[in-house]
Amino acid sequence: MQARASPLFRVPIEILERIGLEVALLSPLGPPVDLIALLCTCKYVHHILSFHRSKDLYAKIFRGMFDVDAPRRRFGRRALHSRFLASQLKTYCTALQRIRRGDIFSPDVEDILRTAFILLTENDGKNRAQLEWANTYSFVNNFVRHRLWQDSVNGWPRDTPLHSLALWVMWCMTDQDILTHETPDDRNDLITRVLPYVIMAFKYISYFAPDHHHFLPLPGEWEPNDLVSLQTAHGEYPLFPPRGDTIPEVIHFGRPIRFRPPPITVAAKLIYFSRREVIPLVIPEDLPVDRPAALAQGINWGQTRADIIEVNSHAGAQFVPPSHWDWKSTLTPEQRLIEEDGAWRPDLLAPSAAWDNDWERSTACWDPWASVESKGTVYTFGLLDGLWQGRLLIPDEPGYLALVSNPDYPEYFGEMSPFTSTWPLFMRLKEHHCISPQEPVPAGGPEDDLVDDGIYNAWFPAVELAAHRDCAILSYRRGGERQRTVHETYEEGRSNSHDENTCLTCKARRESEAPMRTFEDYPSPRHSDYEDDFAEAGLGRSSPDDDEEDTFETACGGIQDIIFTGETDSNHGMAWGRYTFLGRVRPWDGLIALVRLPADPCQRGRSRWVFRGYLHYGKVLVGSWRGMTVDIESIPWEGPFIASKRP
Repeated sequence: MQARASPLFRVPIEILERIGLEVALLSPLGPPVDLIALLCTCKYVHHILSFHRSKDLYAKIFRGMFDVDAPRRRFGRRALHSRFLASQLKTYCTALQRIRRGDIFSPDVEDILRTAFILLTENDGKNRAQLEWANTYSFVNNFVRHRLWQDSVNGWPRDTPLHSLALWVMWCMTDQDILTHETPDDRNDLITRVLPYVIMAFKYISYFAPDHHHFLPLPGEWEPNDLVSLQTAHGEYPLFPPRGDTIPEVIHFGRPIRFRPPPITVAAKLIYFSRREVIPLVIPEDLPVDRPAALAQGINWGQTRADIIEVNSHAGAQFVPPSHWDWKSTLTPEQRLIEEDGAWRPDLLAPSAAWDNDWERSTACWDPWASVESKGTVYTFGLLDGLWQGRLLIPDEPGYLALVSNPDYPEYFGEMSPFTSTWPLFMRLKEHHCISPQEPVPAGGPEDDLVDDGIYNAWFPAVELAAHRDCAILSYRRGGERQRTVHETYEEGRSNSHDENTCLTCKARRESEAPMRTFEDYPSPRHSDYEDDFAEAGLGRSSPDDDEEDTFETACGGIQDIIFTGETDSNHGMAWGRYTFLGRVRPWDGLIALVRLPADPCQRGRSRWVFRGYLHYGKVLVGSWRGMTVDIESIPWEGPFIASKRP
């Protein structure tokens, strides 16, 4: 008897693909396992819907399961061609399966955690939901408690990309519910495990390049050995990250990239401070109720109960903001068009946009000697403007510096050895921009010193500051002459004085007829290939054009330099000390340096400290403060700090 042909032969391919899509997304969380049954119906269906033949189908499945706005914004619309989305679907689903399986000793665990962290930086709601389906927090929690200290060196945990990724994924998956249900024993155990990364600033890398340098990338003729000033019991100082050739190249949405995770110390500080902020500061009963009550008693300085209540009411370690699967449903049609046009803007609403600065640092600042073309924005102007509150940790100075000469992990190392105290941090900052043709203030430090660019003064030379309502003027000496640079005060929604007829960057662009970048330039994709539009609709096809690069046009805003001025508000100053601030952004990677000076004569005995750190996911400023040393080559007294903006 002749076998009858399956009726599925008569179903149009487009209909079969639509059926496959609906089946795959019946349960959108986790790999599309429901599709397996459909593929097993007959050889014909298996052939028609196979991964190698139907890239468009799997691209549509990807769009139904994962977020696509961040890749489109960071790589251009070419990243959303069907073959790239289909390939990324395999990568992401494999990682989700491995995480859910829970094998923290898997030989490819670093690749798995890298994929998980990238998913988090691209998250607009769907990615996070997939990672929650995979029990990602449980996976990294298990890793941190059983593998973070594996293969320790002289008793100290190591600093590797694997360790950094584990702590970063752990922090990004942390929320209030996790902290609420964490037992005191588990909390203290976690603090013990991350504390070396929090305290040992001279041992573990905190920046993509040492804070001594303001001008980066470094010249190729400068050898790393020429920049090392000390050989301590823990290694070379200052701390340089491993050279870029140690970072594996991975294919991401069809693009080869090198990805250096953010410093492990930052994730450790976020984890540490979030756990310590769970326990509120004790309010002594003998304190005045509030400031009016204190003044009535003749007490002009010191804390009141209201001051401590205020400290307890705001967490410096702000969580990564929550996201929702269908977040775009709340947007107007106009807002949706802006979010999906592929251009970076400082006011995007997508949750993933908050990670764009971090993404640029990790993919373009992986080697202090490397120059990467088409690097995007590493600091979004305006973010630091406002009132910031947080905490800093102050280790006992002799105890801290004694660790420099001891290579071994001390038996009693902990928050009491060296003894550490916690102090609130308040600062109200204003942001100012140097607009071309104004010349930026040069970096500080001796001209013939390869190491010192003036970090003692936040990369400034000796300057005099004149602050006005709409500008900040810095005066300084250069070449024996008195110079001054005007910095326009940033105000949200107000345009600056940029004029393309006087802007040196715009003039150079016109003369070269080539796009150029200033500090805040952001790319806007321009497409000559209509295949991109078909790819957007899931109807893309492979063609030679797939190998063409997206081109970018840049908008010049004229910003040549970003500086900050600030002070503590009067009420915070009376409680915790009054200070002034002057700071600057390092253009290469967005590192922020703020020099803090006592503002009252009665505080002259207090130290001048320099705070250095990065803004992460647009919410938290995390780094280390450092005291002064005899010279730049000495290891300073340091401690961690964290702050977030007050509403």
